[in-house]
Amino acid sequence: MEVERTIPVDKNAHDAGILENLNRMRENKIFCDFLIKVGSEEIPVHKNVVSAGSGYFKAMLSHDTKESQAGVVDIKESNPVCVKKCIEFIYTGTGSVADENREELMFVANMMQLQRLCDGIAVFLEDDLCAESFVSTKRIATTFGCKNLDDYCNKFAFEHFCQIATSDDFKFLEKKYVSFLLHSSDVKASVADKCKALIIWTNYEPSGRAEQFEENFKTLDFSKLQFEYIKYLVENEPLIHNSMPCWKSLFMMVMSQVSSKDHEFMDDKMKTKNNAIAIFYKTSNSLQGFYPETKTWKTIKTLPNEISKKKFLAVLLDNDVYILGYDKTNFCLQNYTETNSTWQKLADRLVMGRLRAVVHGGAIYVFDDSSRTSTAVEKYDLLTRSWSSFTNKPVSGYECAVVSANGFIFCIGGIDGNRSVTTNQKLDPSVAKWSTAKPMPSGRCFAAAVSLNKSIYVLGGSPWGDCLSTAICFDITTETWTSVANMNLERSQFGSCILGNKIYAVGGSGPGSSTIEEYDDIQNKWKTIENLTGKGIFSEASFALCLPT
Repeated sequence: MEVERTIPVDKNAHDAGILENLNRMRENKIFCDFLIKVGSEEIPVHKNVVSAGSGYFKAMLSHDTKESQAGVVDIKESNPVCVKKCIEFIYTGTGSVADENREELMFVANMMQLQRLCDGIAVFLEDDLCAESFVSTKRIATTFGCKNLDDYCNKFAFEHFCQIATSDDFKFLEKKYVSFLLHSSDVKASVADKCKALIIWTNYEPSGRAEQFEENFKTLDFSKLQFEYIKYLVENEPLIHNSMPCWKSLFMMVMSQVSSKDHEFMDDKMKTKNNAIAIFYKTSNSLQGFYPETKTWKTIKTLPNEISKKKFLAVLLDNDVYILGYDKTNFCLQNYTETNSTWQKLADRLVMGRLRAVVHGGAIYVFDDSSRTSTAVEKYDLLTRSWSSFTNKPVSGYECAVVSANGFIFCIGGIDGNRSVTTNQKLDPSVAKWSTAKPMPSGRCFAAAVSLNKSIYVLGGSPWGDCLSTAICFDITTETWTSVANMNLERSQFGSCILGNKIYAVGGSGPGSSTIEEYDDIQNKWKTIENLTGKGIFSEASFALCLPT
């Protein structure tokens, strides 16, 4: 008996080819036997295809409905653009969403019972979540029963309550959810932050929310409010004046000798511009701040031996300092300006070795930089406090420079094999996709990179041997490279950052290892502003931050 053997065929390619042909036939109105009307748009489709792809159309066309008989359906009160995107998804398995219609797209996808598209939109909304999009995203999660997205929103609100409270849409949050956040001990906000947020939310609709205000206000722990803020509320806030229970609860705490002062949100206090460079000292096991304007230093926090003995990089995310050790271990100093802040150990990363790191979109991205074959990229999610593998670099190599700019993460130069390279790869983290930008004029590795005024400056490094003092500028809009003034001293493997409109190069290897240089892009000139001799610093861990003066 002859045995049949399976023919080696790429099934995925076959399926994709069939869909591509069907979509082309739809676009050219070939064999279309059903018409979808939405607004002024008419979309010809194939009954079998839309029935196979959508439970909504399957139910409609499997029975003797008026739509099935007429061969046409009029979808009312739906966005034509979103209906077309859903039909395209049925035919192609791919989709896209614009910020202005994502809620409408979720509505149409849910109506058509396109669960995969709904799940994809939810993942997109997670990746795109920020204070400005929070309220609309939370509403989508609640309306359409997206549990994972809803949980993610809650975690985000716990971490970023103050940012959400100062967003334009905060006033549209539902009553129950506002109460939930105010009463939750997981929210990273002071009692004063919650009090001010409650006032902002209530003042949008005072007559309808007064009762809600009184109920929530009485649950706050007034003993944790500053006397200046209490006096301000008693003297200036109508919501307190109009509620006898609220007024009584604060009036007895007012001290006549105390001045009246409104409260600023925790995040508002950190919105002032960065004014110092964070530098880690090996000799004194401490994190120091250097003020370029006054040439003075300030101790921020001591380093435990567990950290100071490591090789590491450091980044700043929100108001927290993150240390990323070459040995996979990681630490966080929350609220670095607070005197009682302490170093907390975080989950280990997945990959060990030398690394490059960048903060982008409220997350930390770490690039394996340990060998010629390095491609791994990891992401640290602030909400879940965990590391996960992200999309790998398309080109292997190490000793590259990474920088966040214009919505992308750029990975520039490095070593591939036995040579320095000119590569300029950019990653769009929102869709986990790499693309290629115009390469550098010549190869360099061990360089530093910063973003300023829609341009990327690549500084120093090495062509493969001696250190460089040269600096080049990449215009992101026009994708052109130009040379700028050379640094005073050659350096590689060093830290760089931006304060105001000036670029700073800190320490490193080579002749510039014991100096800090400052670049003025208007004058196109570098000057040495500080001597680091004998200080023993982790120069690659330097970054900009805001410190009290």
